[in-house]
Amino acid sequence: MKRKEIHIEIVGLGLMGQEIGSSIARWCNLLNDGPVPVIKGICNRNPDSRKWYIDNFPEIEVVTNDYKVLLESDKIDAIYCAVPHNMHEQFYIDIINAKKHLLA
Repeated sequence: MKRKEIHIEIVGLGLMGQEIGSSIARWCNLLNDGPVPVIKGICNRNPDSRKWYIDNFPEIEVVTNDYKVLLESDKIDAIYCAVPHNMHEQFYIDIINAKKHLLA
């Protein structure tokens, strides 16, 4: 039986974004049951930072430089916010108001 998927978006593709991406890639090896996180979207203003994700996560469907696109996407269940700390407040507010699960 196929396990339920939780579709995750990563906003901010630097070191912390890569750390959560690596963790998600190992998740299905850690547990035998329960939902499986799948990276379905990525967001960063620097297009060069997207290559590692696109090369390693073929399930990605949404690629953007504007996180608000993801807030409106029905393909995304949860958003991992890996932007600099001084930007967290507005991102968190917007993610919660969009009724997405916030991972920080």
